[in-house]
Amino acid sequence: MEGPRRVAPWAPPRARRRLAELEARLAGQDADQVVRTVTGALAGHRRAFDEDGIVLYAGTNTMSPRALAAHDAAVSGRPSMGWPGDKYQTGLDHLDVLETLAPLQVAALMEGEFAEVRLQSATLANLACYTAFARPGDTIAVLPEAAGGHASHHAQGVAGVRGLRVADLPYDAAAFSIDHARLPGFLERERPALVVIGASLMLFPHDVAAVRAACDEVGATLVYDASHVAGLIAGRRFQRPLEEGAHVLTMSTYKSFGGPPGAAIVTRDEALAERVSAAAYPGLTANYDAARLAPLAVTAAELAETGPDYADACVANASALAAALQEAGFAVVAADRGWTASHHVAVDASDLGGGDAAARTLAEGGVYLSGIGLPGRAEPLPGLRIGTQEITRRGFTPPLMCDLAALMRRLLLDHEPPADVRPATTTLRHSLP
Repeated sequence: MEGPRRVAPWAPPRARRRLAELEARLAGQDADQVVRTVTGALAGHRRAFDEDGIVLYAGTNTMSPRALAAHDAAVSGRPSMGWPGDKYQTGLDHLDVLETLAPLQVAALMEGEFAEVRLQSATLANLACYTAFARPGDTIAVLPEAAGGHASHHAQGVAGVRGLRVADLPYDAAAFSIDHARLPGFLERERPALVVIGASLMLFPHDVAAVRAACDEVGATLVYDASHVAGLIAGRRFQRPLEEGAHVLTMSTYKSFGGPPGAAIVTRDEALAERVSAAAYPGLTANYDAARLAPLAVTAAELAETGPDYADACVANASALAAALQEAGFAVVAADRGWTASHHVAVDASDLGGGDAAARTLAEGGVYLSGIGLPGRAEPLPGLRIGTQEITRRGFTPPLMCDLAALMRRLLLDHEPPADVRPATTTLRHSLP
């Protein structure tokens, strides 16, 4: 019989089993034991993800050497509250430089005028927008969860924390697009304060101009969540949300952007920027992790120079991988539209036991990605979501996509034991400099 647990006894059954196993092994360690445990866990994670494995997870990336070199962990422990020149703390002249440089670099790169960069995640960036532009009880209109609408857009996330009513935008699952014919009537009926577009699965661009025109008719603020495609947007690829009409752009600063974990909010409108800023500080932050700012500034500066080539390479790898997977026998989503126009690829995993089960099998073979919902499908996580941003930064090119698709075929279609496939995964990963 299991004993009492202190770590999340309310977690789902599979998580509870794993937590019970770990708690039994880890509870009661002294300082030396904790150091050894931490050292071993970090080494194992680094080996799996940074050395031997192939990471196709859409929500991650690796920073460039220059950005990594700019990260000073000691800065994370230094408080910094308020604006440069008007801080609660004294002696922060050097941090003033970073707090000015990072928003300048990010705003210019994303075609905005103002950037808020102090928030620790895109979820908090979205909450800052909900706080700035909506009141509890207001409605926001967002993409359905099955169409990639992020948890932070929905009632179970920070939209619910803010006390907002959430309405799903009309969506054309076959076209992988908002249903623009139904959109004006929907907005007139729902009268949302905010419309949020952008998703966790972004195969094709939104028609931002059309959505903005419909928003203007009802006085709604249009927020484009670029968390997954910020790196492509930085390279002037995929689309240009602020140029096309979005009032505000929120984004993760890692994922395809390739910087440190965190977020930014970018706009061209000074009045909107001021409201977002007040929500960010002192609304949602006091002190924050200022160590993020140096690598963020470096990443933005690098993307200003190399972003187009990087974005093109991400998209080329995604297209090549989609074609290779289709040839290998997988049901790649949106085949009639050329599979993808971004760095994302989606595979229908219904015949593979579902996206979650398929992802776990791939992980046993050293290939890391995740399940995802698919438009028009009610079941949870019927698909596999692939992102090419990290493998692109690590040197993968389109000719290697056939080798990668072959690994996935061996694991999921040929049902080879993952332990037999993992050495080939490591060999492919080690073939790159």
